[in-house]
Amino acid sequence: MQYERRWLAVVAIGLSLFLSALDATIVALALPPIAHHFQLSDSLVSVVTLSYVIPLTVLILPAGDLIGRFRVLPSFLVAVLGFGLGSIICGLAASFPVLVLGRVMQGCFAAVIATQGIATAAAVVSPGERGRAMGIVGALAPLGGVAGPGIGGLLLGSFGWSSVFFVNVPVCLLAALLGLFSLRGVRLGGWQSGGAYREMAGWLRRPSFLWGLPAFVWTVCVAGARETMGAASALSNLVSRLGSVCGPLALGITWTFLASFSAQIGVGILVIDGFAVLNLLFAWLLVQRSQDVSPEEAPEAASRERGHAEAL
Repeated sequence: MQYERRWLAVVAIGLSLFLSALDATIVALALPPIAHHFQLSDSLVSVVTLSYVIPLTVLILPAGDLIGRFRVLPSFLVAVLGFGLGSIICGLAASFPVLVLGRVMQGCFAAVIATQGIATAAAVVSPGERGRAMGIVGALAPLGGVAGPGIGGLLLGSFGWSSVFFVNVPVCLLAALLGLFSLRGVRLGGWQSGGAYREMAGWLRRPSFLWGLPAFVWTVCVAGARETMGAASALSNLVSRLGSVCGPLALGITWTFLASFSAQIGVGILVIDGFAVLNLLFAWLLVQRSQDVSPEEAPEAASRERGHAEAL
């Protein structure tokens, strides 16, 4: 079944996924001023990140089992507006526990957004249009990572750390407004209690899926290591932020084009080639990193990197 305003719905879903990417990069940029404001140690300030990531990860399957009970529009509005409410709580937090509470709320509602988003985008378009729809959604999400460093730097310099949470609110309102006009009457199919768990159990019995899991985990680890190396590099703030923009920007551009042609090219070829290129580039980065700092220069480089991290 095709919906009259399906492309507006796809954009609304893409904006909701844009939120999580934007929030992740901006909050990572704001961790040093947050630690300074609340007088937190480096280890304790990591709770700001973990209090978002842990609920998001734990609630993915329960959220997938839950969203089939309701129409898409009410659950979409609750998730997006709930994420915005969590952002407001974080921005207004006068104490560290309140900030953590707001981050937990963001993580809980982000699990619903992430689970519902791709399924809804696939449901509102015809099978022949799904590649194009996935390209739009897949391009908007990385754009959040592209926009994060630039927007975050401007906000932190002008308005302080709380502004990085308030910037989510207009995006939430825009996504909710677009969803209100485009997602009426959309359903994801019949709901069965425990359906998400049974489906996951079925996938885990497939050897091809099990082989894909280590590849996916390794890809995420490589991406995380790349971001860590970029944050710790002894480069200027401008160069470092430009480097953090390149990855999401390239992802958004390539996803937009390749999603439309994946059926013709073949998903297997794209995955194998992409995985090979990713590992080769990561190995090259590791070699370059090891050659940049000699053992004699290590103490001086560590001191210089700490200075750049504090400047961020």
